[in-house]
Amino acid sequence: MTMGFPRPGRALIGVMVAITCIWVMFAVGLNFGDVSNAVLAPFVGDVDKVLHGQVWRLLTAPLIHDPRNPWHLLTTLMGLYFLGTPLEQRWGAKRTLLFLVGSAAFAYAVQVAATVLVPRVGQAGFYGGLGMVEAVAIAWALAYRNATVRLFFVLPVSGTMLLVFVVAMSVLNLISLRAPPEGLITPFGGMLAGWLFGELSPLRRLLVRLRFRQLQGKSDTLRRMRTSSPRSRSGPPLRVLPGGQKSNPKDKRWLN
Repeated sequence: MTMGFPRPGRALIGVMVAITCIWVMFAVGLNFGDVSNAVLAPFVGDVDKVLHGQVWRLLTAPLIHDPRNPWHLLTTLMGLYFLGTPLEQRWGAKRTLLFLVGSAAFAYAVQVAATVLVPRVGQAGFYGGLGMVEAVAIAWALAYRNATVRLFFVLPVSGTMLLVFVVAMSVLNLISLRAPPEGLITPFGGMLAGWLFGELSPLRRLLVRLRFRQLQGKSDTLRRMRTSSPRSRSGPPLRVLPGGQKSNPKDKRWLN
C-alpha cells in the first residue's frame, strides 16, 4: 500500500477540524485579543488537579496545542492524516473515534501515574496530541508491517521503520530529559495504547478467548442435559394410530 494523498473519513475529519478550530480560537484570543493565559488553565493537564477529581483534563488536554507554535498543531494533524486514514478505512469511523479518544486519555493517565511514582519525569502542565499520534503510529505500524506510506507526501516509510523511529525518538527524549509539551512519559503511554487497543490488541484476543470459552461451556452444558434426559434416551413419544376410519373423529388430537 502506497499513498500520496489519503482521503480521511468522518472520524478523522471531525477530530482534525475540532483541534484546528480550538487552536485558532485560543491563538487569536491570546495573541490579538489580550486574553490571559489563564483561559487555558481549566483544559490543560495538571497532575494534582487530576488526582483531586478533575479527570476531564485527560480528555481536553489532547485538544489543546501551543497557540504560539503552529508546528505543534501541524505535527498532530499530519500524523493523524497520514497514518490515521488507513486505520479508519480498516476499522470504520466509530472504532477509530473511540481509539483516538481512548488512547489520548490513556496516554495522559500514564503520564500522571509516572509523575506520581517518579516526580523527576513530571512537569507543571501538559497538553497536545502527541500521545494520540504515537498510538496511531504504533497501531498503523503493527497492522501494516510490510506496507509503505509516503510521509509528508514524499518520504516512503514502512511500518517497521516507523515503529523503530517512534520508539527511538521517545527514548532519546527521555534520556536527555527533553520534554515536549505533552510530557516525557505521554509518548510511551500512547505507544502502549496503540499496542493494547490496536489491530493486534492482546486485550481483544483475551476477550475473544473468554467469549469462546463461555460459548463452549454453554454448549457442553446443553449436550449433557440432552444425554441425561430420559426422553432423549427413549426417543420421542410417538404412537401408532389405526387408520381406515369412516366417520370424522370427534377428538381433534386425531387430526394429526
